[in-house]
Amino acid sequence: MEQGAVFQSNRGQAIRLPKAVALPDDVKRVDIVAVGRTRIITPAGEVWDSWFEGAAATSDFMSERDQPA
Repeated sequence: MEQGAVFQSNRGQAIRLPKAVALPDDVKRVDIVAVGRTRIITPAGEVWDSWFEGAAATSDFMSERDQPA
């Protein structure tokens, strides 16, 4: 897992991403979703694109999932 640095920039926060996880050079804006203390950063307008382009789940995905009644 890579780690970046969070720092103050003017009146907001900025994140320095390591080269290994840097966004492509053509990405100029990002969408940010807050989930508790977690932040999910994706290129603007592409939130679901990479999900649908990725590998499909296998037939046994979550086959033994216990869900409360």
